[in-house]
Amino acid sequence: MKKAQLIISMLFLLSFFSCREPAPKNYIFFYKPYTGEDETNLYQKTQLKFDYKTQYNNLKRADVNSEINNAINHHDYRFISISGNSYLYPGLEGGYAKNKKGEKEFIFLAKKYEPYITRYKTKVIEGTSDAANANLPPLQSLAYDYAQAYNKLLLLKIAELGTKTER
Repeated sequence: MKKAQLIISMLFLLSFFSCREPAPKNYIFFYKPYTGEDETNLYQKTQLKFDYKTQYNNLKRADVNSEINNAINHHDYRFISISGNSYLYPGLEGGYAKNKKGEKEFIFLAKKYEPYITRYKTKVIEGTSDAANANLPPLQSLAYDYAQAYNKLLLLKIAELGTKTER
């Protein structure tokens, strides 16, 4: 009798856990620039909603190689940008240059990368902004580092794939 109860209990637990949707390991939220449209990079439907601290922790644990391979497997060649005074393109910036007035000005996107952004577009890490909140973890700098590594590796992958990335 005890064996039967044990087997029934195990079957119940197995059915309970197999019916639940597994939570993504590392869910990073993105949105399309200049729109209010929500989207993610996991290429699957989910009930998860954006949460600032979870976004921070997931960025902290993110594996850029895995994220890029997942994106490429889904034909997503978009570069990552972050919000600030304007959209920043970490790893694709042009540094500083003097403007017509002779003042130093930050170049948000180097000219040599403009064709890539035009062709492949961008996605913005949700939760990034130039407005800091002392009660929240430093998402902006973490997102910048993640996006910089992602964008540089994506450039290499696009070069490796060559014309396979034609849309």
